[in-house]
Amino acid sequence: MVTCVWSNEFVRAQVNSGDSRALFDDVLNEVKTADVQELKNCAYTQQTTIKDVGSMRERYDPSGGLGLEWQLLQVNGKNPTDQQVHNYDPKKRQRHPAVLNFDFIDVDSLQLLEESQSKLKLEYKVVPGAGQGLNQHVTNQLTIDSDTGQLLEVKSIALETFRIQRWTQVKVYENVSTFRFEDQTNGTVLEQITLKLELKSRGNTLNHEVTKQFFDFDCSYASTSDETMNIDGGQFEDELDARTPLDDTSNSEIPPNW
Repeated sequence: MVTCVWSNEFVRAQVNSGDSRALFDDVLNEVKTADVQELKNCAYTQQTTIKDVGSMRERYDPSGGLGLEWQLLQVNGKNPTDQQVHNYDPKKRQRHPAVLNFDFIDVDSLQLLEESQSKLKLEYKVVPGAGQGLNQHVTNQLTIDSDTGQLLEVKSIALETFRIQRWTQVKVYENVSTFRFEDQTNGTVLEQITLKLELKSRGNTLNHEVTKQFFDFDCSYASTSDETMNIDGGQFEDELDARTPLDDTSNSEIPPNW
């Protein structure tokens, strides 16, 4: 969990000293297990939009009990049909947007790139083994509010075309996560993830754009027993799936991001 606890003076002092590691120690520290377990029991709404396919809005509410935590609210902006509700098959395990994990960031590699009156942008590298071979082709950046220390954005973007196999070329890769402070959780939550991917393989081109938004948090049931409400968390970069919004007859899927 990331909390908004820094003063403007602290942030500026760390920037002036060039100590990016000290600046982000508090942001990247893991929370206690008990706090994480409680956050997992906060309800929230999730909207998944796949460009040129459609959208699906779902609600996670731990008060529903085992097997009933997820509900389908809308498909392409409309109430779901009985058939769509019948076909709805939510993921059994899902990272909670209030439980953030930044273990993949090599904090010692942080370097200040840009400083404006309102924002600080830093570049970072990932720890060995995280992200596999992708990270040698992308640049990783994060942005914070220079007045509050609030984390605003984490971005990985390819600045040029690269190959992942001899016959597969990545023309576009951009993975952007945005964050905001949430009163219900009293901390920073994942607000939105957007993945843009363009692949060219054996003469064929695949364009893929998926956006997930998280909102309407409610922690009224956060103290309920973990025995009935616990949902495992994970790294936010692994969260984007590519489920196709439901049609009247199926709950089909398109290939997930590689």
